[in-house]
Amino acid sequence: MNRDISLISCAGSLPENQLSVSCENTSLNVFSAGNLPPIGYRKLWRLNKKENITRLIKNSLVTALQQVNMSVKDLDSIIVNLVWPGNILYEEVILLAKELNISCPIIPVSLGTAGGMTALELGRNQFANKNCNYVAVIAACNYAHWFSQDDPVRNLLSDGAACAILSRDPGMSLFHSHTIQTYNYEPLQLDTHSEYVKYTLEAGEFIFNHLPDTIYNCCYQLCRDAGKEISDIRYFHIYDPTHWVREVSANALKVNRGKIVTIFDKYGSLGPAQNLFALMELSEQAYVNENDLVVLFGFGPAATATSILLSWSNIPFSIQKDKID
Repeated sequence: MNRDISLISCAGSLPENQLSVSCENTSLNVFSAGNLPPIGYRKLWRLNKKENITRLIKNSLVTALQQVNMSVKDLDSIIVNLVWPGNILYEEVILLAKELNISCPIIPVSLGTAGGMTALELGRNQFANKNCNYVAVIAACNYAHWFSQDDPVRNLLSDGAACAILSRDPGMSLFHSHTIQTYNYEPLQLDTHSEYVKYTLEAGEFIFNHLPDTIYNCCYQLCRDAGKEISDIRYFHIYDPTHWVREVSANALKVNRGKIVTIFDKYGSLGPAQNLFALMELSEQAYVNENDLVVLFGFGPAATATSILLSWSNIPFSIQKDKID
């Protein structure tokens, strides 16, 4: 990987509507893996309508650009991963292009909850063109609305969007990346009669049993390819759509659990945007030093898992709560 490519700005956008969920009163679901949740309360962030995700996408893009005194006219391309678009036309991207009068290519990718990190890898690859100078990578999630109201899985899910700006300018260096396929996992299915997502009861158990190996293999190979050891990494964020991932990740990587960043209690599951929100949360922790190595691991069943190694640098970050009707 060309280490001259950096992340120079990142912004997140959440709906103002915040839900407080009692951990003790949350029903177990297929992805609980038999684990009882911790006590206390956690937060979820919800749009009233899934179509409003375009507003969050737009806000995250505009804010990330403004933080470095840029506009959409400066971009050479935009990569968008949304879980999930309303239809096969990806009309959210069409609306975004029209509202902001975007002239550069917008490339939608469909990679499930790993799509934020895999899109970041694809965004970095755009710089193989020597004339490419700025790329926006957007990861967004509205998948709570794709589960039925009585499905306990909804109690894990939030709506949100995040945007990262990549550049040849100095910033947080994208040191290396590694992607593997995950088609041995059980895919989610769309019930065409109800227009809601469905899944098998075995899907969650399979994730619980096999995710540790996937985490280790992807992160170990990433570090090995970059000439690093797992012990060289200051922090990991492993996609955490539920509470048990932190402990499982620490055991899989054989590291102190304090090295595993988790944001599930504060944000719920933001799908492909989860890793970027975690990166922004990490920026608030004063004990992250310049050039510390950070690994982000994105995971999607029956799609991809991508791990990315970054060399830390202080860049503009912001997370906004937007009032959306």
